[in-house]
Amino acid sequence: MVKNYLLIALATFIFTACNDTQRQQSQNHEGHSHEQAEHAEEEVAHFTAYTDSLEIYIVGNPIIAGKEVELTAHVTGMKSFKPVKVDSLMLNVTAEGKSYSFTAINTGNDGIYKLKVQFDVNGKADASIEMVINGIKGFYRLGQFTIYHCEHDWADSPEHSHASNTIKFTKEQAWAIDFATEIITPQPIGAVIKTTGMVLPAQADEVVLVAGISGIVSFADRSILPGMQVHESEVLLRLISKGVADNFALRYAEAKSRYELAKSAYERQKALAGEQVISTAEFQKAKSEYEVALAAFKACENGFSADGQQIVSPTNAEVLKVYISNGDYVNAGQPLVKLSKLSVSRIQCYVQPRFLNLLNSIFDANIRVSSSGVVVNLKSSGGSIVAVGRTISSENHLIPVVMELPNVGVLPVGEVVDVYLLCQSKGHALTVPLSALLEEQGNHFVMVQLTPETFIKREVKLGVTDGSRVEVLSGLQSGNRIVTRGAVYVKMAQSSGALDAHSGHVH
Repeated sequence: MVKNYLLIALATFIFTACNDTQRQQSQNHEGHSHEQAEHAEEEVAHFTAYTDSLEIYIVGNPIIAGKEVELTAHVTGMKSFKPVKVDSLMLNVTAEGKSYSFTAINTGNDGIYKLKVQFDVNGKADASIEMVINGIKGFYRLGQFTIYHCEHDWADSPEHSHASNTIKFTKEQAWAIDFATEIITPQPIGAVIKTTGMVLPAQADEVVLVAGISGIVSFADRSILPGMQVHESEVLLRLISKGVADNFALRYAEAKSRYELAKSAYERQKALAGEQVISTAEFQKAKSEYEVALAAFKACENGFSADGQQIVSPTNAEVLKVYISNGDYVNAGQPLVKLSKLSVSRIQCYVQPRFLNLLNSIFDANIRVSSSGVVVNLKSSGGSIVAVGRTISSENHLIPVVMELPNVGVLPVGEVVDVYLLCQSKGHALTVPLSALLEEQGNHFVMVQLTPETFIKREVKLGVTDGSRVEVLSGLQSGNRIVTRGAVYVKMAQSSGALDAHSGHVH
């Protein structure tokens, strides 16, 4: 009897404990379901792939087996960093021996395409994308991803973890501004000599028009001013000699008379020489006198008239300097106007003697225009270093360096520019464009891209700069992708506080 009672009590205890355990498990499962349902609604960067010309970025909710998930594909051109219009887009997935294909839906916005995916298996899967752009089909591998069994598995996965202090900046926001990124890798870098220089016209491009006669200056149809563009054979001014002490009209008439007399004598002697009436010596003397008279007359006749001389431009050029005013009296040989074809720019700069040992290693230069911030590379623009001094004088204790390059239209004559003389490299280092830098209280930062829509601000220590790029001593690693244009807008997104994960996206 006692034994039966004990057995009944034990069975009752086990049944009650089991019910409590099942109830607790049910409560825990329900709690996980509610919590993980929220996690399953967050947006995840699923795929990022790059080619030489495209960035493919696919984002959406976590991919859970048995659940339909909407993904958004963004296609960006890597030259313009603007959206790319796609004719068609298909996502192909292989998982657990099964193949799936999903065709994208056009949203009506270039660069943005919707995909609705659903899988009846879970585990590792491989994805690729097939796109047709301008009638040309391309295949791009996206890589491996995970199809999760349930929200609980997703919440426990490493993919669910998030980096702290990240900044959300959507593709739509990036497309709306001047934006660009690049991967940084070690590049050759050597010593840089920084100095200043002045933009001058090349000496071979300059020409000074001088007075051929003495006379009074009379401008042609308009005033002649520095900076004015003139055309080849255009009459700039006239020199009027009539009524002045050195009357050109009289000299012109004398030259013309001598020429006509010499010509008449030469033609007569030529006829007589053909009949062998005169000697060869007499004929040669008449010919010589004729040629001298002809040259003297042509000199007077070329651009001259009985009233004076016309001063014409020998080429298409710009007026650099005007030495005279309308109505001035000038003497023969006096400078009138300086012109320049401006086909070549000359950069004249000076360096300190302490850089003398580096002068032989200078191979290139960057010229930065202070007023506009434009940087021109000497070699890539077809220029060269034409002179490097080796000595100093009592008048100037600096060493001259002269460069010439084709006129690229951004180096105004007379402009003072920053010059970065580049010496041969002795090693490699990480460098970033100056446009990538942000400055805060004397410290420098760059925006590192974690995903195409997620960024983090990273402090960097800087080394030498060549006026276009700057050496990074610490803070970055090779392979980091950074924002090179538009970093300030990403910073503003951080300053505005946390953004909605879906802000800017088209749904």
